[in-house]
Parts: sequence; structure tokens; C-alpha cells
Amino acid sequence: MTFKKIGIMSIGEMGFHWAKLLKSQGVEVLTYDKDRGEVSRKRGENAGAKSLASMAELVKEAELIVSIVVPSAATRVAAKVAEAAAETARKELLFLDANAISPMTADEIARTLEPARVHFIDGCIIGSAAKMGKGTIVYVSGPDAARMKALEPLQIPIKVLGSNTNQASAFKVVYAGLTKGLQGLFCELLMGARRFGLLDELRAQYEESFPGLLDKVAPSIIGLRIHAGRRAEEMDELKRTFNHHGLESFMAPAAQKVLEAIAALETGRASADGARQGDLTETLELFFQKGLLRLPSEAKKS
Repeated sequence: MTFKKIGIMSIGEMGFHWAKLLKSQGVEVLTYDKDRGEVSRKRGENAGAKSLASMAELVKEAELIVSIVVPSAATRVAAKVAEAAAETARKELLFLDANAISPMTADEIARTLEPARVHFIDGCIIGSAAKMGKGTIVYVSGPDAARMKALEPLQIPIKVLGSNTNQASAFKVVYAGLTKGLQGLFCELLMGARRFGLLDELRAQYEESFPGLLDKVAPSIIGLRIHAGRRAEEMDELKRTFNHHGLESFMAPAAQKVLEAIAALETGRASADGARQGDLTETLELFFQKGLLRLPSEAKKS
């Protein structure tokens, strides 16, 4: 059996592509966006999602709710779902948290949903939003994780990691350390190359030494115009996870600082159609002109 009605919270870039894919497979996509901005609501319309009047209506109608939000909003969304489920006495609701959160946050969400008898599945998305249905994989864990296999006929590949409620979140934060770490490292090094007037030469040498690597990371660097703040939060989740388990993290805080510096530039705005703006060259030049990584003393001279 597959799902006929799926709720998505919320229709950001990833949620937009989920919604479009699910709609193309005949699923009715539902959302609650009354507390969202105009761009977000328009994005939901463009994706074909049906906006409901309340969270209670979403909980009553959806068979599955997928949470795809920034890490800092994950617990808040889960709490709203739990409250609505308790109010409506909804039974057998499935809740897939597909956010880049720490295992500790996943455990907290599971505890929040349990009194409302909402079935929690820990999940994470590996791959880009634009590749939903074309290679992006959803990893899941928890007692009800196997029930997410019902998404596979809808062109969403599922891999079950195990029965623990936080395994998918642990998998995601460690994986994200590589992808966001590369983004931060490349941005820092390429800003230096631009400052020395050697950007083209360095990019050519990177391609010679590591064929295809920068090309693979480039779309994510372009996405930092909008998503740097969200990705900085992911590095904080990774750092907290390591610390919680008695490990010290050096690389995650460093990547977090670079990503926070990019977010502070406020170089992009989310689009209503989920599209990204610019190419790598334009993005790097924008970051440079905005003063990315420039020391305060240098900024005063310019």
C-alpha cells in the first residue's frame, strides 16, 4: 500500500520538490502555512499543495506528516503536531522527521509525540532537493521505520538503518559534516584565491588534482546564498552530538563559523518556485564583494 494523503511541514526548497514529486505520483499533498510568509505560501501553491485552515485539519486528513524544516524549528513543529493530534484524538498518525537534527533532538521529539500516540520515524534526506525522485535517498530508523517503504512506489528510495529512534539523525549529522565542511572549506580557500588574483588558476588546479570535486560541491555553494544559516545550524547539531557522546569537535565549529559569516551577508532570497540563482563564479564574486571573511581592519580601508 502507498500513501494517498501526505502532509508536508513546510514547503521550503526541499518541501517544494517533495510536493511536486508526490503530486506527480497522484498523492494529495497537504500543508498548514497560515503562519508562513507570502513567498512560502506561494511556493506551496506552485507545488500543488493544498493549504488547510489549521494544524488540526492537517492532522485529521493526512496519513503521514513529513517535517522538513530548519533544525531549530524541528521540535516546535513536532509539538504542534502532538498538540493537534491530542485535541482531535487522531490515531495511527505517522510522523517522519526528515530534518538535520542531533540524535538528542530526535529523542526529544519522540518523547513529545508519544503521549499523543503519534508514531515517530526518525529520518534524514541524503541528496539535493532537485534530485528528489532521481537519486536522493531517505534513511529512516525506529520501530515503525519499515512503514516508510510505502514511499518507494512514489519514487522516494528508503533505506532502513535500524530500530533505534535516533539512528537516522546520527547518520545525517555525521554525513552533513562532510558536505557542509567541504562547502565551508572551499569558500574560505576560494576567497583567498580571489584576493590574490588567482581564482581561475586555483580552480583549474583543483580540477587537475581532484577531478569533478568542485563541480559536485558547486551547486551547494550556490545554495549558500539562501541556506547558509540552516547549514550552520546543522554544524551546531553535529558539534553538540559529538560533545554529548564525549567527543571533541574541531572541524564542525570551524565550518559553522564560515557558514554563519555567509548567512550574515544576506545575499539571497528564497524563490516561490524553488529555483536557485546564479552560478559558482557569480556566487563567489558576490561573496567577495560583500566582504566575506574580510577582517574588520580591512573593511574600514575599503
